[in-house]
Amino acid sequence: MRPMEIRPECHACLINLVELTVTQAAADPVLQQRARRAALEIIREEFRPEAIPARIATQFLQAIMAQTGNPDPFAAQKTAATAYLGRLYQGIAASYGEDLASLLKLAALGNATDFFRNEAEVLRELTSQMEFALSDLVHFRRQLAGPPGLLLYLADNAGEQFFDQPLVAHLRRLGWQVLYVVKAGPIQNDLTRKDLYASGLGAALEPVTDIGVCTVGLELDQAGPLFRERFAAAQLILAKGMGYFETLSHLPDSRLYFLLQAKCAPVAEALGVAPRTFVFCRPPAF
Repeated sequence: MRPMEIRPECHACLINLVELTVTQAAADPVLQQRARRAALEIIREEFRPEAIPARIATQFLQAIMAQTGNPDPFAAQKTAATAYLGRLYQGIAASYGEDLASLLKLAALGNATDFFRNEAEVLRELTSQMEFALSDLVHFRRQLAGPPGLLLYLADNAGEQFFDQPLVAHLRRLGWQVLYVVKAGPIQNDLTRKDLYASGLGAALEPVTDIGVCTVGLELDQAGPLFRERFAAAQLILAKGMGYFETLSHLPDSRLYFLLQAKCAPVAEALGVAPRTFVFCRPPAF
């Protein structure tokens, strides 16, 4: 396993995300073309060996929103995904236990949803019993057994909150002060406070906080001062999704755990697992 590095195939993925975002952000072809040009120029300037794909995505997503005047291009997709996962959740959860290992698997399953996948493929994965291809559960249990303190749970996509809530509740029963962390506003299909409370799960997941900015993954130097204080004070940090792996996997931080499905070949290669498998792991330095 190694930190995430940009690969040639990331270029095509970023281009696809540009096109998807542009078409969702505006119906006017003139606005679309203006936003597309701005986004492609960012990719042209920023795509280099030391770059991180999630950081490039943040830049062009913000540019597309500014050019089209649409602050939340994926609002409809987030609403649909939340309704879909909310309907599926009860049946899926019934086949998982209430122990830590089972609840981690259940939370990870929620990460199977994706822009570029059809519903039948996602449903097949969600309803199949899964095992982690890579798991640092032993180390996580050891740290959980210590004196409980602050644990930051960095949420990923809208809809995953249904799958997160049982794990968050379990960790709180163990005595940990779990802060459920969302994005400060719309970026891609990431969960925001508005999305969370609209789903009816806001109260169940409180206390809720946000990172203070709208970025794919986490850029600590851009995050709000309150979140940076909490990040520094946390005893454990559980980060869901590829965006957090891309932006944080270089940190030699023993508090940090990633929970995700490796949805693309570059992320799977960095993790040392097959594409589409699930992982629960610490940064490569550990």
